[in-house]
Amino acid sequence: MPKKGRYAHLKGSSAYYPFGARTSLRKKQRMRVVLLRLLGLALIVPVALFLVRQIFFNGGQPKPPIGVTATPETASSGPVSVTVQPATVNAPQNVQTPESTAETENAILPKYQDLYAQNSDLVGWLTIDAIGVDYPVMQTPGDNEYYLRRGFDKLYSLAGSLFLDENCRITSPSTANWLIYGHNMSDGSMFGQLDKYAEESFYREHPTFEFDTLYEEMQWQIVAVIRTQVGADDLPYYTFFDASSERDWQAKYQAVMDLALYDTGVTAQYGDQLLTLSTCGTTSSTTDKRLAVVAKRID
Repeated sequence: MPKKGRYAHLKGSSAYYPFGARTSLRKKQRMRVVLLRLLGLALIVPVALFLVRQIFFNGGQPKPPIGVTATPETASSGPVSVTVQPATVNAPQNVQTPESTAETENAILPKYQDLYAQNSDLVGWLTIDAIGVDYPVMQTPGDNEYYLRRGFDKLYSLAGSLFLDENCRITSPSTANWLIYGHNMSDGSMFGQLDKYAEESFYREHPTFEFDTLYEEMQWQIVAVIRTQVGADDLPYYTFFDASSERDWQAKYQAVMDLALYDTGVTAQYGDQLLTLSTCGTTSSTTDKRLAVVAKRID
């Protein structure tokens, strides 16, 4: 005969698991099963929606607008042809007067007008066919990392979006160096393949790419590819936005060049517009290592 204590937690007057107690217990069990199923659906549905958005809707990123063309790659093999500039230039050579840039700054290129209407945080479009980069570039002064885990549609995205540092200015007078961040994603999206440029042979085959602002189409020539670690440098590349003088610019530029993984044969001079693409050195989100590709405008 079972001990009375065995069923002490059940309601009823019998130690033999009475019918009333069984009914009450099974009702509670059914309720728990229903609750667990509802909880499972509450977890599965958002994950399923996230995967559908990531796979079929490109993580919330728009399709390239009509007019964005493939990147011209001017060097298929061998060393890049370089025109060495004088080292004694005293002033920027490509600075435009406010009169010459006013019309450009106020007129968004037709191919970006619809995208800008959808999201006014858009500042440009980056295309590097060699590594599968074809994304909008965002900027949010005052909340620099807003797009760290958000797509163009502002919804959560593991890959986030490419974004321009809030300290950069693309309109005249522009900052000397534009810095674009992107995640080093294991699936190759965003800047997940940027580290291919760590190999000199890859660079020789793909030395140029395209980055347009909302107002101008631009071609870029890679100057250097660097690896470093956060806090390891006296003049970190991620603090180089502008310069107070030619001497200041040269010091910051040289600090970057000293970290170059190889000699591209390409140099920049004071007055050149620079662009830096920055990502983590590995796909681990906990690393403080960085990889950066530094380029100059060539058109």
